[in-house]
Amino acid sequence: MLERGFIHLYFGEGKGKTTSAIGLSIRALGAGLKVAFLQFFKPGNSSEVKILKNFYPHLLYAFFHFGSFVRGKNINEELVKKIHEGYAFFKEILFQKNYDLIVLDEFLYALNWNIINLDEFLEVLKNKPLEIEIVITGREAPKPLIEVAHLVTEMKMIKHYFKEGVRARWGIEK
Repeated sequence: MLERGFIHLYFGEGKGKTTSAIGLSIRALGAGLKVAFLQFFKPGNSSEVKILKNFYPHLLYAFFHFGSFVRGKNINEELVKKIHEGYAFFKEILFQKNYDLIVLDEFLYALNWNIINLDEFLEVLKNKPLEIEIVITGREAPKPLIEVAHLVTEMKMIKHYFKEGVRARWGIEK
């Protein structure tokens, strides 16, 4: 159990947001902490999922998605329903205090696309149990969330082989 939990925000166009959250999760597991890794807007079949599921019950993995990988603002009613289910689950486990670290991977889309109300989410963060660490990842971070977070890292893409037509590869990007 942590004495004090902070809010981390990993965002930007660059590669490494989810990878950083996974790395922190593994470090936390190594220290004997319990982790909940909640993934949004991803179909739950990427390479890291196979490994994360192996850490159960010390790491709980859950994904909240419907359909294929989201490209652009391609949302539908079923996806919105899943995102709301995931958000409700997050609040439930947050206040039950069964996990020391909770990751909300790719959650920023839910805020930026107004699927989850930003003000309500900020209120949840302000009232979170003191000892729980939270990591939030995604592309664009709303300014009020940047202000509330204790650790903010922007991943900036300088160069990427995707621009040369290389598709996402198993074990590296997915």
